[in-house]
Amino acid sequence: MSGIDRSLVVELAIILVAIGIGSFVKGVTGSGLPQIAIPVMAVFLGVERAVVLMAIPGVVTNTWLLWRYRGELRATRDLPILLATGTVGAIAGTYGLDVLDPAILALVLATMIVVYIVMVTSSLEVHLKPEHSRLTSGPVGLVAGVLQGATGISGPLLTAYIHAYRLPKAVYVVSLVTLFQVYAVVQVITLWQVGLYTGGRLAESLLSLVPMMLILPLGARYANRISQQAFDRWILALLAGTAAKLVWDGVTGLW
Repeated sequence: MSGIDRSLVVELAIILVAIGIGSFVKGVTGSGLPQIAIPVMAVFLGVERAVVLMAIPGVVTNTWLLWRYRGELRATRDLPILLATGTVGAIAGTYGLDVLDPAILALVLATMIVVYIVMVTSSLEVHLKPEHSRLTSGPVGLVAGVLQGATGISGPLLTAYIHAYRLPKAVYVVSLVTLFQVYAVVQVITLWQVGLYTGGRLAESLLSLVPMMLILPLGARYANRISQQAFDRWILALLAGTAAKLVWDGVTGLW
């Protein structure tokens, strides 16, 4: 096997393992695919490539969840403004992905991971009433869209924000999935238009759907067999290590 072939096999293995781990987390917890898969791939393949590869699998998983919870859409709040401003932000962020310094993107992504870890481990309780959320949804949607486009991860911000609405579980899920889906579709279209989807990247992205669809049900099957506390500790440890590596890449890249 030549050096080029070996490198290609290693990169493909990294993609499949990252998607597999993220899909298992998604199956067990209902969320976390991009938060796991993008950082793991970014450490080895770079932030831009990781974001591009994850976009299509994100659309597929969101479609599945959106169909499952479609009956709860009527009970959501503030989705039109969050979707409108988020769409603008996703376009801007995706164009930024094409021109921004990879070191800056690595640091931004590391920051998102740290925010996610803090959010998961924090017991802070916030309650946003409708009269307040109507004022804050526009700016939050814009920032979330930019993060989605530039890093592929808007989950930490949106998860914390929608959680503060104190919605019923099913309504909470469909609210997040709707936002993720629209942002992801806009991101895929914009990535295509700016030329970041090469033939190779598109093939890798489509190939990653195979382990995702195989492992998602596996994670769901084992959801009740794994100690949630132990599982969360392993995932947070993985994310912390990934964030540290991205910070190192970002800082050394800026030097």
